[in-house]
Amino acid sequence: MAEARASEADEAGEGYFASISDLMVGVLFVFLLMLTVFALNFRSSEDDVERLRAELRAAQAEVQAKREEAARALREAEERKAESLRLAAQLEVQRATLLKALDLLEADLEQRNRARIDMLDGLERRLRERGVQVQVDQRSGVLRLAERDLRFPTRSAELTPEARQTVNVLADVFAEVLPCYAHGPEVAGCGEGDAPVLEAVLVEGHTDKRPISDRRQFRDNYQLSAERALTVYRAAVERQPGLLALLNPEDQRLLGVSGYGETRPLPDALGEGEEDLARNRRIDIRFVLSSRTAEEVRRLKEEIRRVLEGVR
Repeated sequence: MAEARASEADEAGEGYFASISDLMVGVLFVFLLMLTVFALNFRSSEDDVERLRAELRAAQAEVQAKREEAARALREAEERKAESLRLAAQLEVQRATLLKALDLLEADLEQRNRARIDMLDGLERRLRERGVQVQVDQRSGVLRLAERDLRFPTRSAELTPEARQTVNVLADVFAEVLPCYAHGPEVAGCGEGDAPVLEAVLVEGHTDKRPISDRRQFRDNYQLSAERALTVYRAAVERQPGLLALLNPEDQRLLGVSGYGETRPLPDALGEGEEDLARNRRIDIRFVLSSRTAEEVRRLKEEIRRVLEGVR
């Protein structure tokens, strides 16, 4: 009986220990399971951390690249600003230079036009004082001697005694006045505003529109007008040989001759009446300004103005 009880007690103890062992195994299994889950989670967390680190490094690299790009853009902007300031300063210097050049051109043109006006006024005044009546066209720079002032016989290029006297007075006045407006050494007695502005002084012959009926001496009005201009030219330089020494800025002689026949009638003498015909039978003295004061200067002025408008 006692042995049976002892046996039951041993079996109960063994059962108890078996239950404890099973419990420990279960706890260990749970622990191992939790450890495995933890390990897996830790591994996943490490991957996440590494991924975050990679993303952070990429973001830092992108930020650094953007900083460098922003710094480069800032440097370029500063360089462009400095270049713009330099160009603006250069353009301002150019604008000031062009303005100065334009002022000089305008002053030069005004001075030369003023000199030609003074010259023509002086010639007209002196000729009238000595009894020679002339008409002056300031716009075209012409001193005009009509037929009543310088008459030739019909179909002739010879000077009458009265016409020769007129040419002598013309030559004397030219010798007094023109040296102040020709190129060369300074001449005593010239005014303060006088300047070497002349390119040429042309003795021009003109006839009326009636054709030449007798062509034994002159083939046409061209030849007649040229011969009359040449006669005046020769008589003038015979009276005042010094006129041949007058030069333009290219050191060429000022005095020349041209004949236009009937091709250049006066605008207000286009009729068929004797008065209009007589007015066109004339000798013109044309004073041509040197090339610096002609259309070239005006074109240059317009070009400078266009440049200035583009600079603003």
